[in-house]
Amino acid sequence: MAGPPAEIVSKLAASGAHNLYVDGGITIQGFLRAGLVERLIITRVPVLIGDGIPLFGALTRDLRLRHVATQHYPSGLVKSEYHVAA
Repeated sequence: MAGPPAEIVSKLAASGAHNLYVDGGITIQGFLRAGLVERLIITRVPVLIGDGIPLFGALTRDLRLRHVATQHYPSGLVKSEYHVAA
């Protein structure tokens, strides 16, 4: 879908969707700026990438996160879950 994050959420909610998976640096940044993210699950892969779109860009204010859980896997992946404080 394309458009402002609030419009996308509204359209999806009207169709019955209430839990959305948002992915991609620019897309996530837009939803964070719009205050539409309640939960973040961040998976870190043990590879340093030299270039790309940052997951977190400039925000208009600091966002407080509350840590929920962290899991690690034999492959080296580390997955952390946070709730975005209101």
